Amino acid sequence: MNGRADFREPNAEVTRPIPHIGADYVPTEEERRVFAECNDESFWFRSVPLAATSMLITQGLISKGILSSHPKYGSIPKLIFACIMGYFAGKLSYVKTCQEKFKNLENSPLGEALRSGQARRSSPGQSKQIWRCLG
Repeated sequence: MNGRADFREPNAEVTRPIPHIGADYVPTEEERRVFAECNDESFWFRSVPLAATSMLITQGLISKGILSSHPKYGSIPKLIFACIMGYFAGKLSYVKTCQEKFKNLENSPLGEALRSGQARRSSPGQSKQIWRCLG
């Protein structure tokens, strides 16, 4: 012994380093499949229903006189705005679900980064890349 205590266990598992997920990251084939699945599901199961519901509510409010219609364009501008807000609300509401799908991937560097919390601790450029892929 050299005077220092060795506290490592002989059968201890060595943890792999967390991969760097940056703007130059290329997703694996499985990650691409999950990206496409998330995009499709967030559109059909969240964005379309929320956009349609917000447009119906807006039209109802205009019909009852609670909201006023535009003198020249009628209810169209408010309906378009409601549709866009519903679309983005639907996309944003699906982010957590999509993150869980990536966390459940076995051999995914992106999933590993999400499991370890790197997405929250990364720089703004890295966070934008991850959110852009998920949104």
